[in-house]
Amino acid sequence: MKGLLKAFVAAMFALGAVLPASATDWPTGPITMLIGYKAGGGTDTKGRVLAKILTRELGQQVNVINRAGGGQAVALEGFKNEEPNGDMFFFGAVSGITLNPQINSALQFRADDYVYAGGLTEFQVTMVAPADAPFDDMAGFVAYAKEKGKIKYASLSPGAKIVMQAIARQDGLEVDYIPTKGGRGMVQLVLSGQVDFAYSGGIHARYPGKFKTIAAVSTKRLGNYPDTETLIEAGYEGVAIDAPTVVAFPKGIDPAIVAKMEAALKVASMDPDMIKISKSINMPIVYQTAAEASQLVEESAAAIAVMLDTIGYKAS
Repeated sequence: MKGLLKAFVAAMFALGAVLPASATDWPTGPITMLIGYKAGGGTDTKGRVLAKILTRELGQQVNVINRAGGGQAVALEGFKNEEPNGDMFFFGAVSGITLNPQINSALQFRADDYVYAGGLTEFQVTMVAPADAPFDDMAGFVAYAKEKGKIKYASLSPGAKIVMQAIARQDGLEVDYIPTKGGRGMVQLVLSGQVDFAYSGGIHARYPGKFKTIAAVSTKRLGNYPDTETLIEAGYEGVAIDAPTVVAFPKGIDPAIVAKMEAALKVASMDPDMIKISKSINMPIVYQTAAEASQLVEESAAAIAVMLDTIGYKAS
């Protein structure tokens, strides 16, 4: 009997040697930050600074990979199926999670497929116009558009078009939607006088004196533009797309891992290197806890659903 007991204890010790480490020991090896945009953009630039800070705070190397396409949809579609063990996390704009699945029925992910460890920064998403435009707010824009008869709008993404469609529907405006590839294409159209109005994810701030910010496309006023009213404040109820950057894990992740990442993000939000890069790319730090980020995702997804219903949008 004693021999059997000794054999059982020895087997348990051997088994313990191959069991995975506790989540409280996470991370035990290199981990990967997944970014859904090309290298060199604002999210990627900030993400690489964050990766260095997290490497220091978590004690393991954080590597960055870019899987661009579909407004982050390519990255998020595959990320949903990653093992929830903490080896990979997503860093990017929450609008890729809250908006994309609602306008593209082919996408298989939803906002509740992920667990949110916190938020760090915020895209300064605004409606903009050339600096010499004869209006300074939405009321002035609407009066201008009606007088002109038809305005031209730079449509850089499905979300950008949807926002303008909601405005046009409410005010009875005629709009010629000019498609463009990304923020740089939008800038070219505005600065060359080819459009009257545009949606900007924040790139316009790199061209001081060339643009007017007419309204914020968020549910609250933006840090870089505290005096600029939101579309909701201007009377467009429910017309908003929040775009903070969040860190997310696949559903099923251990809460202990989420808590460790949440704490590391808080440290990152106060790090001098993070503050410096945030100022240089005009993407202010807006730290959110895991609970706050989760609530924002839920509320934002619900608000977008209402907006899409208002304009009669049907997912493709």
